[in-house]
Amino acid sequence: MTVLHGPETISSEQTDIMKMTLKQIQVFIAIAKIENITQAADTLFLTQSACSMALTNLEEQLGIELFERRGKKLILNDKGKLLLPKAVNIIQAVEEAQALILSSEDRQLVGQLIIGASSTIGNYILPKIIGNFANEHVKTKLTLQVGNTEKIIHQLLKFNIDIGMIEGHCYDPHIKVIPWKQDELVLIASPKHPLCSKKKITLDDLKIAPWILREPGSGTREKIEEIMGSQLNIFLELGHTEAIKQAVIDGFGITCLSKATVQQALKNQELIVLKTPFLKLNRQFYILLHTDKQETELLKSFLEYCCNRKSLH
Repeated sequence: MTVLHGPETISSEQTDIMKMTLKQIQVFIAIAKIENITQAADTLFLTQSACSMALTNLEEQLGIELFERRGKKLILNDKGKLLLPKAVNIIQAVEEAQALILSSEDRQLVGQLIIGASSTIGNYILPKIIGNFANEHVKTKLTLQVGNTEKIIHQLLKFNIDIGMIEGHCYDPHIKVIPWKQDELVLIASPKHPLCSKKKITLDDLKIAPWILREPGSGTREKIEEIMGSQLNIFLELGHTEAIKQAVIDGFGITCLSKATVQQALKNQELIVLKTPFLKLNRQFYILLHTDKQETELLKSFLEYCCNRKSLH
């Protein structure tokens, strides 16, 4: 005997979620990212009252509050944090459906991708990769945001970027970490620096020497402290690789940077690589994805493209 099963019962919670409008979802995501209604309204080209009403209606439909009010700031509460990845995926699915319709005639990739990268990758490696990818897929729009490793992880967790590419470590359980490329680090100094005239450089020499480093939270800084220990003689902390290079060229100290960032300065003999065979100066670059974010066709294609690159340079 054949038993016919009826449709599954839809819970009241699912019914409430199905009543959400795209506008309400967009408003919720914008406020979650920016943490301010007025600024969120500006990004969506809405009035503040329209933005507030959309959020109020959404919370009333769901029967829960999604934010904690802290003065002018709205911070996601536990319920809001649960909803955010689902909301992001809904908007992403709609955008991907629109892109599929637009690309159905010529089968070209369509869509927007926001990439976050730490300093070395974002300033010296990704521009060429992104440029070549955009040339091959002319209907795509790729946006690159550069910050230190800590900032990129934070932006990915808030769904402000679609993919992260970092030179430091990430241990957050909500982020999938994919080993990407090996990077060669070099210890550099001005040709006039006293260490350049030494026949054999020791670890003690390096610990005594004045160092010029990025700020805490950067991947390069993290790797140097991992190699050398945290007891370094830090003379200057500068927020950009180019500033560090120039300070070293001017003779204010030594540093350790990706070889990709100093090739021209080495060629011009403005900088010298210090010979330190006792140090392991290689590191891993990583690709980061949020575990709760669905991968679009555009994201998958970009990932494949990056992983097929034969060289960092």
